[in-house]
Amino acid sequence: MSSDHDLPVSTHTRRSIFKLGGGAVAAATFVGVAATPASADPAGSTTEAVDRVPRNYSTRDPHAGTVRTRRKRRGSDPVITILPIDNAKFRAGGRFDLRVEVDGVTPIDAKVTIRVAGPTGPAAVLDKKAHRPYAASDQVVILYPDLTYPEPGEYTVEVTVVRKGAKTIRASVTHEVVGAGEGGAKNVVFFLGDGMGTAAITGARLLSKGMTQGKYRGLLAMDTMDDCGLVGTSGADSIATDSANSMSAYMCGHKSSVNAMGVYESSETDHDRHPRVETMAELVKRTRGMSVGIVSTAEVQDATPAAVFAHTRQRAEYLAIMDQALDPVRRPEVLMGGGLASLLPKSHEDSRREDDRDLVEEFQAEGYSFASTRAELSKVADESPDRLLGLFHTRNLNVYLDRQQIRDPKVLGDWDDQPTLMEMTAAALRVLEKNDEGFFLMVEAASIDKMEHPLDGPRAVYDTIELDQTLRLVREWAADRDDTLIVVTADHNHAMSIAGTHDTREGAGRDGNGVYGDAGFPTYVDSDGDGFPDDPDPDVQLFFGWSNHPDHTDDFQHNPTFLDPAVIDDETGRAVPNPQRDPDAELQLGNLPVSSTTCVHTVEDVSIFASGPGSHRFNAFLDNTEVFHRMIDALGIDATRDR
Repeated sequence: MSSDHDLPVSTHTRRSIFKLGGGAVAAATFVGVAATPASADPAGSTTEAVDRVPRNYSTRDPHAGTVRTRRKRRGSDPVITILPIDNAKFRAGGRFDLRVEVDGVTPIDAKVTIRVAGPTGPAAVLDKKAHRPYAASDQVVILYPDLTYPEPGEYTVEVTVVRKGAKTIRASVTHEVVGAGEGGAKNVVFFLGDGMGTAAITGARLLSKGMTQGKYRGLLAMDTMDDCGLVGTSGADSIATDSANSMSAYMCGHKSSVNAMGVYESSETDHDRHPRVETMAELVKRTRGMSVGIVSTAEVQDATPAAVFAHTRQRAEYLAIMDQALDPVRRPEVLMGGGLASLLPKSHEDSRREDDRDLVEEFQAEGYSFASTRAELSKVADESPDRLLGLFHTRNLNVYLDRQQIRDPKVLGDWDDQPTLMEMTAAALRVLEKNDEGFFLMVEAASIDKMEHPLDGPRAVYDTIELDQTLRLVREWAADRDDTLIVVTADHNHAMSIAGTHDTREGAGRDGNGVYGDAGFPTYVDSDGDGFPDDPDPDVQLFFGWSNHPDHTDDFQHNPTFLDPAVIDDETGRAVPNPQRDPDAELQLGNLPVSSTTCVHTVEDVSIFASGPGSHRFNAFLDNTEVFHRMIDALGIDATRDR
């Protein structure tokens, strides 16, 4: 039942393909698969220095430290890498790229055979033409794009490498493939509190509801969800994750590497050419014609919002991510947050683009209504558009405390009319609920993480309260419906903890820190009942501790103006305490690498809460990839069917 076909690969290569019926391929052999380089033009970093420190110092983006600096170790024997990785889980009919890399061989002398076996024997999966991307001189690379596993069951991909005068080497991976779930949900609203560990939730409850004699005077909306569990957040490359690959696990059902989304990390040098897996946006649009909404307080190209639809090895590729956002196969019907700088033509003073494209106009040409202020959003929402683009800052939105309460003109600048997360989400629901096929809405409180990195506990907690109030709004919207699954979780944990209280009446610095019985209770007051304390700096406030941190000074009180805890000494490249933040306070010696200016993500599990049809599936410990599959099961999506 098989036949051999010799096909020219290059002037010095040939390929032998073994076919099974229907033109699909269960095995393929490649001999001498050398290739020539393809052009690549990776975009540069999108980070920028902030002029708020002395001239001899510079600030650093919190994610600058996520770049891998240690080389991967490899022995003397050739190494076979198969992507997707071992134990990966797929939906039957879900799209993915298969990439095989063989390192440490001479390409002209290596014969590589790839076999795929399914639940009933050889599986006709290799039904696309194999590509041979650029590879190093001692490497063989083979890529099959856009494959699918046709039916549920266990599949094995086996690679055999035969070399002249050397031993044969083999490697294999096993993949689990599942079919459509039982369904029950028409819509999914997925809340992501970036970096929202237990300390952020506890702090939000203490500040928003208060406590009397050890009992809370009220509960958060997430406290009263139907089901809850825990999620493990580690990635394919490390126990410590970042927001890109952790959110990608939720949106694809596959592990990835730090800074990557929608792809498996390979040796490819072009960030856009790593092997892809189908994203949530692509899947729900392809199979059911559902609408997709993204609401975030970050730039809409940032890791969490982008992972809903995008594929890239490098989360900083904001311009390439925006190009993907315009592709109809993954384009969200609602896109709201910050990040206007990536859409404005280079002639605009706030643009980060290097061309004259105006992506706002391009979205409008596709039928999007556009809003850039809170007032404009209110007006546009009342007009009930079919598509909505809302960008309310060139960068990230300001945090809730600065945006809604303090409102310092020096901090807000021209962006003094930004909406709340509640207002953006309410507008998104008005657009998305019009689709009879349902919708997937992702809502992110991004600056929980963005304030935890620089050790700013109060600002992180206020943004956690904003997330919870947005959850309350969505739960009220869904109260009379039985078709909407609501899920709340975090992408990773963080260094923040609450050790007790800090009482300014007892003394400055550490003298004011109370623990155990001396902690008592904080004295935050919410006189207007809006759920946010009137003053983040009462006499007795929370004493925030940090499990990891740089060298910095800390007076343990709320900082009226946000400042980074540490900066880079430009002469030495080492992090030093920021001389403008708590300059007279005691030095806290750091425990991070000497170039770190902020705290980093931690490895502990995060909580997950769910209500609505299918919520029982989340009442357990889950790997982060499993969250994707539980949501798809609740929707009852059959990935083998295109609409």
